[in-house]
Amino acid sequence: MKLIVVGSANMDMVMTTERVPEAGETLHGTGFFLSPGGKGANQAVAGAKMGAPTWLLGKVGDDIFGQSISANLARHGVSTDYLTAEPGVSSGVAAITVCGGNNRIILAGGANDKVTPEYVDGFREEILSASAVMLQLEIPLPAVYRAVELAKGRTPVFLNPAPAVPIDDSVLDGVDYFTPNEIEARFYTGIQIRGTEEAFAALDRLRAKGIRFPLITLGDKGVAYFNGSRNVHKMSLPAEVVDTTAAGDTFSGTLAAMIVAGKPMDEAVDIAQRAAAIAVTRPGAQDSIPVLAEVLGENPPRG
Repeated sequence: MKLIVVGSANMDMVMTTERVPEAGETLHGTGFFLSPGGKGANQAVAGAKMGAPTWLLGKVGDDIFGQSISANLARHGVSTDYLTAEPGVSSGVAAITVCGGNNRIILAGGANDKVTPEYVDGFREEILSASAVMLQLEIPLPAVYRAVELAKGRTPVFLNPAPAVPIDDSVLDGVDYFTPNEIEARFYTGIQIRGTEEAFAALDRLRAKGIRFPLITLGDKGVAYFNGSRNVHKMSLPAEVVDTTAAGDTFSGTLAAMIVAGKPMDEAVDIAQRAAAIAVTRPGAQDSIPVLAEVLGENPPRG
């Protein structure tokens, strides 16, 4: 069993505010901290914490942030054998403002922007021998396209389409598991999701593009997904929200780990929802992601 995540790794700079500043306004914030993040790295950590042997394929800068990102991945059980330090380039950075439990994020790609199709090609055999490949859209789109092209029909592909950008339908046809949130689902389907009916219509439209198993996360309204035979809607679990930064990544990474482990879709979604519900009760990204024993109730939640 081997999960390869092809994606981004960032250093998150996080600050909490009581409200969002207006243009030209300065506010006092509280609770500033640095936290390794990036959607690729977060999802890799989620996969590893759920028990899947996980590798992150990507790039960091040859700076102190890159060293910290790599060390933190290893601490959480992610292999960094396929993670390269790019000379003369800064690591990716995310400036995150948390207000009322919700976040606003500005990204600077840094070394993530140096992940090319040629770089992905260098790991062709590793991708073809993997149990699954997981992707996001914080690295250049041509690299994402190349990974899907290599894996299509050979290795199951998980794509979390964030941040949303146009994707050729020919590429979507190579995606097995597609996990947008409701805003991203609207971007790809044109359907404004107000309830279950619209969510199911969006799932059908995504399946018409060739995606085998679309899943749409709906925030506090749960998740809608196609389980292989029918569309399903499940409500979210109650949680005292502190920080939503890694909630979607926790869901996506946990889902991939559970599918790779052989869980049926309905059970995999249940576990992914429980993991995300725990993650939002904690600040930060990777440190907020629970381990499988917590999710299954074998150990009490930490933090």
